[in-house]
Parts: sequence; C-alpha cells; structure tokens
Amino acid sequence: MIGRMAERTLSSERHFSGTLLTLRVDQVELTDGRRSHREIVEHPGAVAIVAWDGARLALVRQWRHAVGRDMLEVPAGTLDAGEEPERAARRELAEECALGAKRWQAGPRFFTAPGFTTEELTVYLATGLHATEAQQADDEDLEVVWLTLEDAVAAADDGRIADAKSLVAIGWLARHLQTHGET
Repeated sequence: MIGRMAERTLSSERHFSGTLLTLRVDQVELTDGRRSHREIVEHPGAVAIVAWDGARLALVRQWRHAVGRDMLEVPAGTLDAGEEPERAARRELAEECALGAKRWQAGPRFFTAPGFTTEELTVYLATGLHATEAQQADDEDLEVVWLTLEDAVAAADDGRIADAKSLVAIGWLARHLQTHGET
C-alpha cells in the first residue's frame, strides 16, 4: 500500500534557507492528475532524551518563543550536519541537564508533523545517570525539573507537558517500564 498514493513532484523552489530550517514549495501532481502545491519545512532531524534515574526523569523548562510560553519538556535537540542521533542525544543531555549516562537505548523514531516538515525525531532512554560539567548553549535559558513517572503522566494529562516529543517519550517510557517489569 505504501507508495500507492504517491504524488509526483513537478518543481521545487527554496524560498528561505536559515541556519536551522529551509522553506521549500513543491508543485505536485496528484494520482488523478490534479495539480497542487506543498509547503515543506526541511529540518535536519532531532533527538529527545528520557533521562531516567530509576525513580524520576529529568525534564527542562524553557521559553518557547513560537508558542509564547514556557514549556516543560524532555531534553532534546537538533542534529548537527552529519551527526549520528545517539551522539546528538549524548551532547544534548550534557548541554541541557549537565548529565551523562552509562547506558543508552534507542526508542521510537517518528516524524513530528509530516504534513509540513521533514523533521524525524528519535527518542533515547538514558540510564545510569551521572553529573557532568554544564555545557549549556548560549541561546538557551533552561531549568532542570525532576518528576516521577506518575507526576510526568499527570502533567501530560493536565496540559503542563504539551509538546509532542515529550508526550511520545513519556508514554513510551511508561510502556517500556511496564513491559520490562520495572514498574
């Protein structure tokens, strides 16, 4: 079934190219011959980290200008050019939480909003946590917040955690712990 509904790209034009994102507009032909256009945000990909100490997970609170509010999220970040996702996860955990981990496990990989962006995100479970030297990026102001899984699920339920990557990551952790007899 995959590919049965594929659209054919007739032309593609980049309207904006920034340091993180590129905006592309494609002219496409649908399977029935009709023509349309697609506005695409090209993104290099990202990672999200479930930093789990066996009782709590590390989250970060930060201002998100695009939505005009502070958000409580799992640590995360964009891949650098050519960077492997696990390497990015290690870098981001150190930058955002001043933490390292002895064990890393890849979790779900998903497209964040396939209707308009190419961003693909990989979730990692980081355990065996230990403090590292803080390496916070110059353009971020973050506060590390530790929550039990029960409190994180409650925060997701009541809207205190409201971003997709964190909702996916917390739900995956809950299922993962249940499946492996750790809850």
